[in-house]
Amino acid sequence: MRRSFAGMQDVTGLIIGGGIAGLTAAVALQQRGIAVKVCEAAPRILPLGAGIWMAPNAMQVFQRLGLAEKINAAGVPLRNIQIVDGQLRPIMRTNQARVRQQFGFTTTAIKRARLQALLLAEIDPANVLLGKAFTSLTDAPDGVAVQFADGSSSSAGFVVAADGVHSPVRGQLFPQVRFAGTGHEVWRGMSEMQLAPAFKQSIMEAWAQGLRFGFSEVADGVVDWFVVVKAGSIASRHDLKARLQAVFQDFADPVPAILAAAEEARIIHNDITDFDPIPSWSRGKVCLIGDAAHAATPYMGQGGCQAVEDAYALAQCLHQEPTPERAFAALQRLRRPKATQIVRLSRLLGRVGYWTGAAGAARNALIRAAPERLLEQQFAQVYSLNY
Repeated sequence: MRRSFAGMQDVTGLIIGGGIAGLTAAVALQQRGIAVKVCEAAPRILPLGAGIWMAPNAMQVFQRLGLAEKINAAGVPLRNIQIVDGQLRPIMRTNQARVRQQFGFTTTAIKRARLQALLLAEIDPANVLLGKAFTSLTDAPDGVAVQFADGSSSSAGFVVAADGVHSPVRGQLFPQVRFAGTGHEVWRGMSEMQLAPAFKQSIMEAWAQGLRFGFSEVADGVVDWFVVVKAGSIASRHDLKARLQAVFQDFADPVPAILAAAEEARIIHNDITDFDPIPSWSRGKVCLIGDAAHAATPYMGQGGCQAVEDAYALAQCLHQEPTPERAFAALQRLRRPKATQIVRLSRLLGRVGYWTGAAGAARNALIRAAPERLLEQQFAQVYSLNY
């Protein structure tokens, strides 16, 4: 039976954005009996992007949705997560066996496209509308009227904006958002190669010379990797692979081998940015989730995970509250403190990771000296769910 709000029967919500946040929200709402349609701007959902890490907090959500086993089977559950130096000597490591014991899961590395396909398979294709680029919305007597670039429009009892860091919906509702650049950019890719046993089922992120190189398997024989460099230091895509190889030539194996195996045409570029917390994630019957609400820099690997948490908590609140407005207020009370903390911690970790010279050496020594249990307690706060 479909959930009704404020006396309206068969109310359908619209989700703007068909990424991880929007699709997870659609699955969670569908399982609660709340009818929604996903509106995706792209004419087709293509297998784009590189890999993504689903940490134990996200995996617990997927378990509640009945998807954890499928995601683990399609990806690589990790046994080791380390920050290392340029010679791959450990700076920080966490005991993933204890993480699994406490939360039931470790982090799973998976191709973003594979995760998206698993979520899509849970949704009635009739409820996924492609080629629907959002242009504007207005209040309507029974909800919200949404206009799209193809000239069509749709009315809904509520709207969920899951349209990313540069959210057009947020741009209309909260145009005063201030973006915070980091001065760095990321290049990402996937390389077909077999890692040595010591590096399999592991995430390693190397910090050295003000640079970062991270990698992990996302499938047997497929390595997802990213590099972080100063913005503008690689000014064009001309000879991109060779440039990246030159920048990271002094890093220990398998870093050079991973770059050598990369397919240059499939290397993708992303700016690294976040924005200052906004005072509200909703206005009326419209709510923001994921990066649209609280984009964080990628240094904690929590962007997608926090979106997954939002999606599940949103469905819970809409199921429990009598109106969308009250549900969205409940969602913000439930999720905003943690999401805001992730934004701040990611900023801090981003700055610290670029230190070089004496400051970088002191950072490494301090982290190495920190008790492993203390580090695990910090992660436990991120992995715990409060709903």
